[in-house]
Amino acid sequence: MADFRRLKRQVLAVLQAPDWEKGLESLLDIPPGKIIAPLFSLLLHPPEIKWHAVTAFGVVVPRMAEQDIRDALAVMRRFLWNMQRNSSNSGWGISESMGEVMAQSECLAKRFHRQLISYIQNPDCFGSGNNYIEHPQLRQMAYWGIGRLSEARPKFTVKAVSDLLQALPAEGDASKGLICWTLGSLRAKEAQSALEELVHSKSKMDLYRGRRLTTVTLGALAREALQGI
Repeated sequence: MADFRRLKRQVLAVLQAPDWEKGLESLLDIPPGKIIAPLFSLLLHPPEIKWHAVTAFGVVVPRMAEQDIRDALAVMRRFLWNMQRNSSNSGWGISESMGEVMAQSECLAKRFHRQLISYIQNPDCFGSGNNYIEHPQLRQMAYWGIGRLSEARPKFTVKAVSDLLQALPAEGDASKGLICWTLGSLRAKEAQSALEELVHSKSKMDLYRGRRLTTVTLGALAREALQGI
């Protein structure tokens, strides 16, 4: 426990530093068996640290995959296990981290992209047997994970366009914004009319993109998506 606390302080110091991006590589010096638990714990911190931890997962786990795929697979399976637990508290930061890891790792994206997409497939529309997230805020973060993967490796999420269009009308504005971001990344021409209906929305939301947390409007994201397609 003392070792965990020491490592958590060490990782936290990196992630909250003004030049935190420069320090990410130093996390690779921590053995794979010890770095993951502190990162998981930091997903429960306030947004700035939480998102930096998500980015750190995207640095650490792909490197694990290069050195010993078994270590990386163990982390991905832990993500899946956390999403399957009954308590919604276990899912915070998980789908975001999955999306970031897969954005950085081709081999892990190939293995796990379907699981990430399954989190937003409503059983009322797609039948039983999927992993749909009932909790709106956790589902919102699954949209972020899909958006991040779509931004980096659209070939793994292009088949989710119909799922996203099906979900769009019923979601809250923050989720709608993330869906717009994703549809733009996927150059989904079939989404044009749905996006056009949102271009005048002034609803504001926070979006973590390019390793920066910024405030955007739903309308701006819809217009950006239209420009992308």
